Amino acid sequence: MTSLGLTVLLGLTGCVLTSNPYPEIPRFAKSGGQTQAELDAKLATIPGLKFLKASGGKPNVKGNTGFTFDFELKSGYRIADPGGLVDYLSRSAWSVRDGYMPNSVIYIQCLCNVADNLDLVVAGEDAGWVKKDSQTHRGPAENGYTEVNVWLLLNNSYSEIWGSDENRERLGKWPGEAPAVPENLVVPR
Repeated sequence: MTSLGLTVLLGLTGCVLTSNPYPEIPRFAKSGGQTQAELDAKLATIPGLKFLKASGGKPNVKGNTGFTFDFELKSGYRIADPGGLVDYLSRSAWSVRDGYMPNSVIYIQCLCNVADNLDLVVAGEDAGWVKKDSQTHRGPAENGYTEVNVWLLLNNSYSEIWGSDENRERLGKWPGEAPAVPENLVVPR
């Protein structure tokens, strides 16, 4: 198809090709932080955790980008420092340079052992990433599932409730320094 034909076809269907949607969102930093592959390698060294997802995404229709950690706790292990884990994962998400800067939320989701009664919202509160009583989806569920949202939206109407301005200030310039995996986050039972 000729370029004129493609232009006419796109015009008739209402499609517009943009090479750089949301140019205001930082992405693909040349230096600093760590790559996604480096983060993946670090996460693989944490005993007892199986990461099903640990990555960011492209902007949604509102221009929001996030980062998701979805993992399972293997039997025979327990999370010894839940606040430390939330802190490590939040800083790690902010340090990944080969993608879009997270500008809305870092999701941390775990399917854990029911007997541990782990609540990642409480862990996020203890670590200072979540304002006390700002998240109602407290965990764990009957199956051990627990999650927390670390909010990053700047200057929005919910920042005072969620603490997102403080979180961004705490994280500093993007991409942040790649944190080392803290010792004894997850230990054998």
